[in-house]
Amino acid sequence: MGHNTNCCIMFNNSLVLNIGAPEIPCLTVSGKIRACITFLLFFVSAILNGSFLLKLQRRQAKHGKKSSKMKILLKNLMLANMLETLVIMPLDGAWNLTIQWHAGNVLCKVLSFFKLFSMYAAAFIVVVISLDRCIAVTLPLSMKKNSSLGKYMLCLVWILSMLFAVPQLFIFRVISIDDAASVGGSFSQCVTHGSFPKWWQQTVYNLFTFGCLFIIPLVLMLVCNTIIILTMTQVLQHDNKKLELNRTKNNIPQARLKTLKMTVAFATLFIVCWTPYYVLGIWYWFEPEMMSRVSEPVNHFLYLFGLLNPCLDPLIYGYFSL
Repeated sequence: MGHNTNCCIMFNNSLVLNIGAPEIPCLTVSGKIRACITFLLFFVSAILNGSFLLKLQRRQAKHGKKSSKMKILLKNLMLANMLETLVIMPLDGAWNLTIQWHAGNVLCKVLSFFKLFSMYAAAFIVVVISLDRCIAVTLPLSMKKNSSLGKYMLCLVWILSMLFAVPQLFIFRVISIDDAASVGGSFSQCVTHGSFPKWWQQTVYNLFTFGCLFIIPLVLMLVCNTIIILTMTQVLQHDNKKLELNRTKNNIPQARLKTLKMTVAFATLFIVCWTPYYVLGIWYWFEPEMMSRVSEPVNHFLYLFGLLNPCLDPLIYGYFSL
């Protein structure tokens, strides 16, 4: 997450700065403010997600029974949020303060891997929650017969997240610019510059990353949550009377309606928080000159808006569990 391309790091742009350019990024006031806010969000997110996980663990130990499927899904979502919190936030805050990369080539690769891995996992798990609740209201008999479906989807999520993030270990590396006068010597950065022999190869990888991180989750969430909203609307309109849902008469109890509303809230939060980030990233991808037209504070704000997602997920659960 270098300066002036922070919004685009997940699209693996070639380099944070032009290798041949004499101008080296410097720490600005807005960069300092961003770093402070990032560390604040780090503490808030770690406390909220950690408290949620601890609460679930204590409740399970106290009652001595297995967690419900929805609680398992939520637990995995908060684990993914914790991974995002522990990797992305402190890394971004420190990187914005130091301007350049000081952690060496190995950490450049490893942290780039975990950064993308955590983002994949968080996005995919919200999709799984939406799919699970959508199937529960449209095909309840099938859901009962395949009670392990949610666990299988969760296993697939973590495996795919790891596999999709593996390329980060090979395309990211540290590049140094010697005799950078503005920093009193060499300037090093963790980037993907020169990792793709052909320009179209990086374009394909960027498209794949963007599609898996945002477009595909977005489409699936919209479809699933539209079905959920329509179902809830029907239930409310019929005053909780029995409703036809691809089987004989079925009544959705208030407890299930609450989980459906929570599912819609999770998906809505993901879309609202990350859409500005990815829109700005795509804009930069096709028109790098846009950074000169978008003020630095706006750039920082839109990225920080995405970091609100893991901070607010536990609050949504807390609201619906009251």
